[in-house]
Order: sequence, then C-alpha cells, then structure tokens
Amino acid sequence: MITKPPPRRRLTLQAAILSIGALIASALLLSRPAPERITTPRLAPLVTATLMTPRSTPLVVEGTGTVRPAAEITLSAEVGGRVVVVSPKLVRGGVFSAKDTLFKLDDQSYRNAVSVAQAEVEQRKVDVALAAQNQLIAQREYELLKQRLGSDAPPDTSLAAQLARQQPQYEAAEASLYRAEAQLADAELNLERTAVLAPFSGRVRSEAVDIGQFISPGQAVADIYGTEAVEVDISLSTRQAALIDGLWTDDGAGRTPAVVRSEFGGSWHEWNGFVDRASGALDEATRTVQIVIRVPDPFDASAIRPPLLVGSYARSRIAGRAVGAHYAIPRTALRDGPSVWTATTQGTLVSLPVEVIQEIQDTVFILADIGDTTRVIISDLAVMTEGMKIRVDDSNDIDTEAASSTITGDATAGVPRRGGL
Repeated sequence: MITKPPPRRRLTLQAAILSIGALIASALLLSRPAPERITTPRLAPLVTATLMTPRSTPLVVEGTGTVRPAAEITLSAEVGGRVVVVSPKLVRGGVFSAKDTLFKLDDQSYRNAVSVAQAEVEQRKVDVALAAQNQLIAQREYELLKQRLGSDAPPDTSLAAQLARQQPQYEAAEASLYRAEAQLADAELNLERTAVLAPFSGRVRSEAVDIGQFISPGQAVADIYGTEAVEVDISLSTRQAALIDGLWTDDGAGRTPAVVRSEFGGSWHEWNGFVDRASGALDEATRTVQIVIRVPDPFDASAIRPPLLVGSYARSRIAGRAVGAHYAIPRTALRDGPSVWTATTQGTLVSLPVEVIQEIQDTVFILADIGDTTRVIISDLAVMTEGMKIRVDDSNDIDTEAASSTITGDATAGVPRRGGL
C-alpha cells in the first residue's frame, strides 16, 4: 500500500519546482545576446523629370464652333398675289443656282397696270407737245407786246412775263410726263417682281408655299442659305487671339490659313479655310473674342469626303505666329507663379519662372531660360520647397514637336480619319 506524502510536504515540493524553473528562465534571459541595431537611411522623395527639347515651329490656335451659312435669308415676295408656279427646286433640301425662278405669282393684274401706265405716258407726251406749241405762240405774242410797251414791258424774269410766255404751263406738262413715266417704271417693276428669283446659289432649309396659295407682300415662304461658303464662329481667349497675325488689319485677318475638321459617319474630315474677321468687342459673360473662320466651297463633296454640313460641330486649327524657341510641357509641370520646378545636378529642387504663351488641353507652351541639361519635374509632390533634396527618375524626353498640331494645308484631299482632333 502506497502512502501519500502529507499535504504540507507536497506544497513545499511544488514551490521548490517553481522556484527552480524561474531561476532557470531568468538565467536564460540574462545570458541571451543583445539584438543587432540596424539604422535605416532616410530616402529623399522620388520625382519624375525630363529634358525639354526646344521647338521653333509656329504655334497653332485651336477652337471649336458650329458651322453656319455665310448667307441665309427668309424668302418672300415684294408683291402680293396667287401662286401659279412653284419650282421643283423649292423643297426642303433642294439645290438651286443664282437667278433661278423659285415661284411665280399671277401677273395679269400687274400686266394691266403696265398697260394703263403706258397709256398715261403717251397722253402726257401729247400734253407736253401741245404745251410746247402753245409756248411757241405765246413767245411770239410776248415779243410783239414788248415792242409796243417798250421800256414799260415787264422784265423777262418776272412772273407776269413767264405767264405771258406760258413757261409754267409747259413745265407743268413736263412734270406730269415725268410722273407718268415713274408710275410706268413702278408698274413694270411690280410685274417683274411676280417672279421670285434666287439671289444666290444655295439650298432650301424650309418652305411653306404651294400652287394656289395667296401670299401677301413680305410674307415668309421659305428659308434658304448660300452654299458658296460657310462660317465657323469660335471663341478664343485674348491670349489665344493675340497669337493670330493680322487679326485687326483692314482686310480682316490677312487671310490667315485655318483648317476645319468635322465628324461624319464616325470619321473626321478636313476643309481648308481662313480667318475672315474678328468681333470688335469682348463677350461680357465669357470675356472671349469671337473669331469667324470662312470655308469656301464647303459642299464640294467627293467619294471620300462629304459636304461640310450646316449645323455640324467643328474643330478648327489656325496658324499662329512664330515666337522663337519655346517649350511644351505637361500641365502637371506648371506651378503657380507661373513657374516650373527643375532638378539640379546635386539632386535639389530649384524654381524657374516661365511665361505661358498658350494652353491646349493638357499641354502648356512656355517661354523660359531652360538649358539643354536642365531637367523639369513633371510629377507632383505634396510638399515642394526650394533646395529640397530629391531623387530623380528620368523619363523619356517629351516629344514637344508632336505636342501640338500644325497647319499642313492638305485638307483638300479629305482623307477620313478615325477619332477626335
């Protein structure tokens, strides 16, 4: 039979075991080697920089607008009457040439008016002839009267002398003839106006006339527009407008070339044009200048290029003036001032002031004293200060020549292109 140790002895044994274990753990902790301390270097912020290539090509001014006719009128007749003839060209979308007859009115009453006026003229011619004969007889009688009266005869310039010679009567007959001839001219003109002719070559936008309809003088019957040229109105800032040479000359904009692009059927097509004129005032709401680009022969379509349709949205590129050596930088590289951050060979930041000459979408064109080895920071940091240490991740040089389109003058080919400007 196994006897158990008394409880006190058992507790003493357990305490001894725990004490020995604590001493062993303490010894292990005290005897372990100290951990090696590693110092991590503090790295400077990493930025992206690039070497800027100067460009010397002329700047291009870009804008957008809507195509509208250079000439557009509301067609109406100058006289009233019943419509008897309507040209088959006078339909919506119809094409007509200058001097084409678009519609005619019943002219019978106007022909009668011409006949009455012609008869009146003949009658007045007879009156003038009679007045001339009476004046000749009265002149002879007046000469005899002067001989009898001698010095007592009235002066030739007096009213009594003129009445005696029947001068006023002859002048009244001539005046009646002039009035009758003027009335005849009016009657003939009204007869001519019964046929309404096209004032220019163009197309019909809308019409509201048919045979048998009675129209009044001045009543609108159709809206037509010319097809010899169209215009595109674009709004430019004063900075953009200042880049166009000859904008304020007497001959408009000195025929500064421009290219107009418009989309049709998913493809973009080009037309050559020129800057025709500029508005003489700033828009009070947008503070912009209105520029008008004129495109001749917009409806000369081909198998690969449609006509430049009225109402189309268009993008325009205008040849700007040459400004010498300048640079194109991403908009993200431009800072307040305006200025750009550059990286020195010692790896520090330096601010360089610049002059902004143009902004196109995400590209900014600047004038600045940038050397061939100067690297411009194109990335952004939360905090950037003068002299701050940086690390530079050089990127490929920016192709500034391709950053902006140029006027090529090859719009006549009209080769369709996919995508936008």
